Amino acid sequence: MKSFLLLYLVAIHTLSINGLLDFKKKTQVTTTDHRVLANVKIYSNLAEVIQPLGLLPIEFSSEDWNDIRSDSITLVGTDVNVTQQSITEKKKSLNNAQVYVRSPSSSNTETKFIKATMIDEKRNLVKLIDKDVSKEPIFFTAQSDHILYDADPPQTKYYVNFTYDTNSPVELSYLRSNLNWKTRYQLNLFENSKPATLSAMADIRNDGQSRVDIESAELLGGDINLQMYQRSQYMPMSAAKGYAAYEADNAGAPGPPPKPSVGEGEEISGLYVFSINQPFSIDARTNYLLPMFRPRVTVERYASISKYFYGAGNVNGKAERSYRLSADRFLSRGNCVIRESDRLVGETSLPDIAAKNKHEFSIGQDADIVYKENSTLVSSTTSNVTSSPYGPKQSRTHSTYEVVLTLKNYKKNRSVKVEYQQNVYGQSVKLTKPNALFTQEGSAIKATFTLASDEEKSASYKFEVVN
Repeated sequence: MKSFLLLYLVAIHTLSINGLLDFKKKTQVTTTDHRVLANVKIYSNLAEVIQPLGLLPIEFSSEDWNDIRSDSITLVGTDVNVTQQSITEKKKSLNNAQVYVRSPSSSNTETKFIKATMIDEKRNLVKLIDKDVSKEPIFFTAQSDHILYDADPPQTKYYVNFTYDTNSPVELSYLRSNLNWKTRYQLNLFENSKPATLSAMADIRNDGQSRVDIESAELLGGDINLQMYQRSQYMPMSAAKGYAAYEADNAGAPGPPPKPSVGEGEEISGLYVFSINQPFSIDARTNYLLPMFRPRVTVERYASISKYFYGAGNVNGKAERSYRLSADRFLSRGNCVIRESDRLVGETSLPDIAAKNKHEFSIGQDADIVYKENSTLVSSTTSNVTSSPYGPKQSRTHSTYEVVLTLKNYKKNRSVKVEYQQNVYGQSVKLTKPNALFTQEGSAIKATFTLASDEEKSASYKFEVVN
């Protein structure tokens, strides 16, 4: 019986040691290399990095720290409870280190360096023996460019430490300013019945000084109120890196890795998340472009005239080349280059657009579509009104205007749809002259015309405005 009990205790002790060793092995995950990013959520102006928590304290170099929003560093997990956190700036002192300095007895024609001891690195105060000056040790303050080092001088580092309670895996989370993304679109329009096409590319930017390797990533689109207080400027694209460059960089490798692609996107809390299915790397100061979705789109072309009414008189101008776009899926905001019949015709910035919602935009004037507007004051009366029995009297002016609109299409080979809108300021606006062409929406008067090639049309309307 005693032998059996002894064997049982030995077995329990062995299992306990093995379990402890196994636990220690699992906790040896390191996060000192902050250029290898486990899980990255990339926004339009910054990125959230989530990594397994390794040994504490966590060390950051000055280069990495410049890209990090320090107040965003935290621990995440299902039930993690952070009880204390500290951020410490440290630099190994050069005091008492051996260096070489330009000798005080050096001349303009002869420079001599001698060994010295750094006494106070903040002042560059050194101690040395220069036989041409004194046989005894002397102290003097050297210029920074007159000091030589045997090795690379130590740099400032930052250490983040935590105390926490948890029974589940813990990860480190922080925001970085050197990673961001934008959507780039190209809208291709064709004549006749060929449908328009819209292609989207995810433009991911590494604004840092070093290459980053990303194991998994998500791109987030929508109206997201996150700010990077240290550096959030989106740099102009200086280099674009796509598939061809990626393959060239990996020439001679055991085999080409799978090409990353961006997923279709998933709606979460009013935002859209696009997952990238493969690891990828982005060099420093590089834009990395990946193809995204190709939605089904409908695009309506028309000429638009939208103006404000300023009173009686004559006005003339040109219509705008305008488009009305809708897609079968959410479009994240981004720059859009427009081509018609394989020719660049302009560009615009698209906002976030919900699926099937229509977005209108203009890209420039159409010199072939001109308008003339003759506005005449028909009548004007002024009356006094009070807002309440005890309030002061206020004057109101009721004015009636007649507007004669003339449109001309100078194109010789095609008709054009023209949408007209007159915006009127006033306490109230009322369209008075019955006319099937003109309608009123709020304080705006609208009409739609179709002009055949080389056709001119005129129409008129009256409205009353109270000011």
